[in-house]
Amino acid sequence: MQLSNEFVVDASADETWALLTDLERVAPCMPGAAMTGRDGDRYLGTVKIKVGPIGAHFAGTAQFLEQDHAAHSATISMAGKDAKGAAAANATIRARLEPLGPTSTRVFVDTDLDISGRMAQFGRGAIADVSNRMIGQFTTNLSAEIMGGGTTAAAPAGAVTAAAGPGASGASAPAATRPVAAPPVSSDLNVMELIGPGLLKEIGRPVLFFALGYLVARAYPRKRGQR
Repeated sequence: MQLSNEFVVDASADETWALLTDLERVAPCMPGAAMTGRDGDRYLGTVKIKVGPIGAHFAGTAQFLEQDHAAHSATISMAGKDAKGAAAANATIRARLEPLGPTSTRVFVDTDLDISGRMAQFGRGAIADVSNRMIGQFTTNLSAEIMGGGTTAAAPAGAVTAAAGPGASGASAPAATRPVAAPPVSSDLNVMELIGPGLLKEIGRPVLFFALGYLVARAYPRKRGQR
């Protein structure tokens, strides 16, 4: 399944690129999202959501496959599933930036999805609708972060930060799961406030879990050597 999205950010291409590849700053822009750790080349993330009185937890991993700083483009591999194992998804996400002016940038995101489990029964239209609505909220928060020049708390000793790459000190250490500096805590996402009850009834919870994990994956590319 192919999905294409785009949005505009009120910032230069360089500023937008820097933010989108800064894990600690971009994660709180997604309601309910959190960066939980790193396992070798993979970054780990979760999304806590609430559908009415029901809470849910979606966990996923993402790995940066390609990053071109000069062209402002990146490719990310993503895999995720809900805690109960009722739905799973794999995706290859390609993102690129297009400068519109000194303080305006368009972001293009193309996603190739492979879904399984209960959510495989739902169509492209339902998934795309939820994705588009969530991107709208993400864009609003992202623009606010850029305009506000958000700050990030200092990382505790030994924590892995977004600036850490293969060439950084200690890169030869064993690839064990390690904690990262925690971003500001974002509140759980109340899906009922984002979409109407009619759409929720139509597509069900599994596809909502995926749509959230899909956005989390965009926030967790590994910053590696730039071309």
